[in-house]
Amino acid sequence: MKRQLSYLKAVVICHGKSEKQIAEFIKSKLRLRIDIDSKNNGKNSIQITSLMRFLNSRKYKSEKDFLNFYRNDLDKLNDDFKIFTIMDTDDCTEKQKKEYLNKVMFKNHPLEKYIVPIANSPELESVLVQAGIKFSKKGDKRKGEYISIFPTDPKYQKSDIIQLEEFLENLKKCPSTNMNEFIEFCLNL
Repeated sequence: MKRQLSYLKAVVICHGKSEKQIAEFIKSKLRLRIDIDSKNNGKNSIQITSLMRFLNSRKYKSEKDFLNFYRNDLDKLNDDFKIFTIMDTDDCTEKQKKEYLNKVMFKNHPLEKYIVPIANSPELESVLVQAGIKFSKKGDKRKGEYISIFPTDPKYQKSDIIQLEEFLENLKKCPSTNMNEFIEFCLNL
């Protein structure tokens, strides 16, 4: 049996702490070779309106800079590689949201063909409620619950994969997000 090399499959750029916690949960439970990036470890948020500034600095500025940064994990970029950007849309105009989702805002960026925009409208919290995630707290206090409830519920004794598949099916029914694309990608790795 030939041993297959393990290499980085995706990078996930997260809007804030909640999105980062969810991405880290999925990475950990599915044991994926993905990198999760955020501003100040999720303490500060990346808005759709400032995403290009984030992508035009540091390691994302060019394909060469990107490959140099990930030189221990990635030799080259291929069509299977993805850069997911998981953003809320409550901080931008409808025009900016549309340009984000149809990738017009990424036009001429060196990594454009790898970028997969994921949007939660208006924000992640409302999407999770629509997807059947139960919260015991209200408002901003909900954010502290993600680490303990996403996407598992202590009442269930199912495997992490089954729980993620059920969460995926709930997201597919949710018209205010396309986060199911990210979950599906991860489950198919």
